[in-house]
Amino acid sequence: MLVRHTPRRRHARGFTLIELVTAITVMAILAGAALPSFREFVANQRLRNASFDLMAALTLARSEAVTRNVNVSLARTTASSAWDKGWNVLAAGTTRPIQNQEALKNLTITDSAALGSITYGKDGRTLTTSTKFTIAPSTTIPGVSSRCVSIGLSGVPSSSVGACQ
Repeated sequence: MLVRHTPRRRHARGFTLIELVTAITVMAILAGAALPSFREFVANQRLRNASFDLMAALTLARSEAVTRNVNVSLARTTASSAWDKGWNVLAAGTTRPIQNQEALKNLTITDSAALGSITYGKDGRTLTTSTKFTIAPSTTIPGVSSRCVSIGLSGVPSSSVGACQ
């Protein structure tokens, strides 16, 4: 009796071209649907980070004023520029900044009193009038709200979502 062995076909491993194109198309559609909400997320995070950086600089200036027992100022980098161009924390009588903040892109930061600097006294209170900073994107983005950083009478900064009242 003769037994014939037919060669077994090996199955190819991997994806076919049609499966690969289908998977890439589905991923492209999902990425396109998620892109607008991701843009809002990134813009909101940038606003949150900018308000945190400003609050941290104000808190540092207040803390250094009490610690060093001298006036400490948070000042714009140049007198004619806006707050979004950066700021420095400077102790009285020194030229070297304690902290330097670089410019923030695609954001606008304005203060209600149009001050060039905020100065903290030895007791941790501001010597200048209290002010509120509004941090907003430079172009309006739907779903992205501005943030407000305000300095209370005691000199302690606080942050809230929305425009300053």
